[in-house]
Amino acid sequence: MLPNPEPGINLDCMEPDELMAFWSRHQRGRQYRELFPDGGKGTRRATADLANYASNIATAKRCRLRGDIETALMYEKIADRIYESLPSFAQW
Repeated sequence: MLPNPEPGINLDCMEPDELMAFWSRHQRGRQYRELFPDGGKGTRRATADLANYASNIATAKRCRLRGDIETALMYEKIADRIYESLPSFAQW
């Protein structure tokens, strides 16, 4: 049985400060039950990966704001790889 993710989480819609707050709260899989209340196999790892995704997207957005597009693209590629590696239950 797949975990039941908490609805409504779309990290791409968050601002950099919100993303970094998400990272701080969920890094290393902490507070995974907030995202996946039913728990289950892979939920802690998915939470850690989502936190890393959030951190990379926040950095990319900040780079774009200051005009550093090349670096932003690098962070966006890292985030894309993280997203692609997420289990389907953790994707939006």
